Amino acid sequence: MNEVFKHSVKNYSDEGISMSVTYSGHEKCSSGQRWGKGIRQQYVLHLVVSGKGIYNTPDSSFELSAGDMFLIRPYTEIEYYANENDPWEYLWVNFTGTDAESLLKRTDFTPECPVIRCCSEEIRNAMTDIVSNAGTTRYEATALTGRLYILLSMLMKHSHRKNSRPARESEKRHIIKVAKDFVATNYPVSVSVEDIAAAANVSRTTLFRIFKSELNTTPVDYLTAYRIAQAKTLLTQTELSITAVARSSGYEDNLYFSRVFRKITGFTPTEYRNCNKSPYE
Repeated sequence: MNEVFKHSVKNYSDEGISMSVTYSGHEKCSSGQRWGKGIRQQYVLHLVVSGKGIYNTPDSSFELSAGDMFLIRPYTEIEYYANENDPWEYLWVNFTGTDAESLLKRTDFTPECPVIRCCSEEIRNAMTDIVSNAGTTRYEATALTGRLYILLSMLMKHSHRKNSRPARESEKRHIIKVAKDFVATNYPVSVSVEDIAAAANVSRTTLFRIFKSELNTTPVDYLTAYRIAQAKTLLTQTELSITAVARSSGYEDNLYFSRVFRKITGFTPTEYRNCNKSPYE
């Protein structure tokens, strides 16, 4: 198909979800057809289906051809235009939302190089899946959001940055934060290492390895130390009974609580309370 054409869809906008596809389309451009210079207020992904074109950003100029993808970030002055002799045909997706930038940072797109060369077939299929489905109703728009997440997950999967040290370190910090937050919220109830690992979306082995390398402790020891720290606060700042302190700190068995407490602090709960009275009374 050589004739010039343009097909686009304006989708249902739902501000209640974290990311949404607002427009999508498929276009065969005319010779030299140009957009810009200008800015877009949303993110826009283009996938070149055939032909050639130029994409200019504040940092560089990129000559693109079939299989290449380029990203337009909001409020960045850009321009792009079709080749005079072999004008491009492309798919495009406009999207917005709070999740967009954090997910894009895990792909090969960067502010300096917002281009990915020779995209895989599954990325092309994921892009086509979005453009081929309208989102003119609420449920269709929600389905499109799911397709957008799949497309971004494919870009993350094939990213060369996922194995870089900064990416690995960032992922470790995220896992540790999620694990710590889970412990802080759930320490008073029955919590296992498997529960913490599940919250952080990693295996028990991976969680153990990250805690040992980054915190020099194990998940079990971290949970125990957190519980005992809470118990120490309750013993010195409240008049709760030892039984109530134990249960409030995640221990149903008083004797076991006392053994663990003494092992860590060198005191029984009663001794610790007597030696560290606060001006509570």
